Amino acid sequence: MKQQILLVITFFVLSHVNGQEINIATVNDYTACDGVIVDSGLSAADYGPNENHSITWCAEDPETILNFYWVVFDLDLASTITIYDGDTNTDPLIGIFTGNELQGQDITSTLEGCITIEFVSGAGSSGNFGAYATCGEPCERPFAIVNPTEAQPMHACIGEEVYLESLSSTVADGQEIVEWVWTLGDGTIDDTSGPIVSHSYSQPGLYVMNLDITDSNDCSNLNILDYQILVSTEPDFTGTSGDFTMCVGDEANITGLVEGVLYTAKPTVDFGGGLFIPDDQSGCFSSQLTFTSFYPGAIVNDANQDISEAFINFEHSYMGDLTITFICPSGQSILVHQQGGNGTYLGEPIDNDADLNPGVGYDYFWSPLATNGTWVDNAVGTLPSGTYESVQPFSNLNGCPLNGTWEIEVCDLWASDNGFIFDWSLQFDPDLYPEAVSFTPTFGPECDSTWWDGPSIIDDGGDCNIVTISPQNIGTETYTYRARNDFGCLYEQSLDVNVVGVLPTIIATPPQFCGTDVELSTDLNGVDPEDCTFSWDFNSNGVTLEDSGTLNPTITEMDNPTDFTIVVDYDVPGVTGLVCSNDFTVGIETCEITIPNVFTPNNDAINDTWTVDGLGSFVNSKVWVYDRWGVLMFSDQVGANGGDPIWDPREDASAGVYYYVIEIHHGNSDLIVIDQFDEDSTDNDGVTTYSGSFTLIRD
Repeated sequence: MKQQILLVITFFVLSHVNGQEINIATVNDYTACDGVIVDSGLSAADYGPNENHSITWCAEDPETILNFYWVVFDLDLASTITIYDGDTNTDPLIGIFTGNELQGQDITSTLEGCITIEFVSGAGSSGNFGAYATCGEPCERPFAIVNPTEAQPMHACIGEEVYLESLSSTVADGQEIVEWVWTLGDGTIDDTSGPIVSHSYSQPGLYVMNLDITDSNDCSNLNILDYQILVSTEPDFTGTSGDFTMCVGDEANITGLVEGVLYTAKPTVDFGGGLFIPDDQSGCFSSQLTFTSFYPGAIVNDANQDISEAFINFEHSYMGDLTITFICPSGQSILVHQQGGNGTYLGEPIDNDADLNPGVGYDYFWSPLATNGTWVDNAVGTLPSGTYESVQPFSNLNGCPLNGTWEIEVCDLWASDNGFIFDWSLQFDPDLYPEAVSFTPTFGPECDSTWWDGPSIIDDGGDCNIVTISPQNIGTETYTYRARNDFGCLYEQSLDVNVVGVLPTIIATPPQFCGTDVELSTDLNGVDPEDCTFSWDFNSNGVTLEDSGTLNPTITEMDNPTDFTIVVDYDVPGVTGLVCSNDFTVGIETCEITIPNVFTPNNDAINDTWTVDGLGSFVNSKVWVYDRWGVLMFSDQVGANGGDPIWDPREDASAGVYYYVIEIHHGNSDLIVIDQFDEDSTDNDGVTTYSGSFTLIRD
């Protein structure tokens, strides 16, 4: 399907302005800051053979600079125009020109504000030329440069501030940049920030930024930046673990999976404005189309193939005084009509200068493939709608950038007529348009790009994407999977782990078995016993445990210290099939206390400490250790939580004999003490004191 770019033009009515057309064949000296210099054929005809004319044109006081803009310059190769920088042909030579060398160019005086032009035609010559005269410095256009040290395209994240700077932009000597207009690609135009701008984008996509700068001579840049900014798409976390419930103390794997999401965008075109053509010889009228949809840096390689046609819908009451030019972003141009055709109508104009209402426009095309002649070749009362040859070849546009501002320029070089352009367009070969612009952000597979954060991670799996957790507390734990892509954008997705189960505890009353019953009381810490099944596990040799089918059994017989473990299976309400198994163990000591008579603290993990086994069953019991000089080396008291006193001197004590005093608070309980040396003991109202010695041996 053809891709055609079409501009629909609105109508504007401007006041009628009369200008001065200066014929080089009849005027030798002229002083003014406006007007049009034309050949001897004026607007209606070509110059003839064997002509030799000259004119000296000077700027009006107080102006000192004169400029000619050559809107038409189509000389045969036997004809030349010679231009001097001054009021005589003895002043410095600016150049000798022929063909279309000066079309669309400026010639500016540098000395006296005067320019001398000599025109010579050859035998059988014909052609056209015309130039607008103005006073003042012509534009030496600035050149916009943005972020010169950064590669394109720039990568950004949604909501991230993007910083752009144009401090390296160039400007003519003696001028400075006074205006910066940033077009940021999302509909935002910033004309207040100056040479440095920051901006954020709220949606992913490809944004094309351009910058228009204007210098103190009111000259603007023509270069089109088409600076690309890619804003990352939101990633896809499909496959990443979601919320779940697990048992306290168990292990579970959670998985993180992230993929970049493809972005695609079709090309777009920024259409220009409307154009009314009054009868005004003081300047040309133009309209622009700005293209941003081609590949960056793409150019017209062969205009005869790359440009299908140029189009205008137009009405005008006098074809003979018009020039129509298409200009590409680099300033290259093609003149498709250069006067001629006399009073031929274009479309159906209202041929009344007092009536500035639009008539009826006709469709006119110029094609590099046309063979039926130019407008002039087909001039009749009204030029029919159709396709025509261009005056100049389409190859004039070879090398033009495709992206940027293309312009149509219409110049009216004769008085007493007007017209309207209703729309215009350029149609390019469809193959020049890119396919959908696309990009996909990527994520690395290692821990520097993707990782989990959370309170109970016990194994990161090596790449941090599949990790193992083991919560030790009941409640809700939050885990967050974080991923950073090659745009530098950080994304995250969190899950909640509902940790359930039962954490039983056992209290033994009394804490040791000394011939009297010990009750084991189990606390399920808020869990309904109806949701649980349980069992007791212990070495039953010499042990009698009554009511073992309950949470609170009783030890009635126990010959040796024994560990009692309750195993609870909790059928979690509301979670089908989830059963949490947890256990708790309590060690019950007998009333047997062993006092060692020797130990060897040599760090071999065998008999390295002096420990009074069994003393931890008797709360408030105390122990003291002295060296042979009576210096206290160690002391301890059994607390409410029990625990046998342990002396671990390591390097702090020398080999030799040490002395102990042990005070056992046993109340009415039976007391069995194994004293290795059968030392002295005293008994006083439930408190028995032992004293004796032991040996510390070092190899």
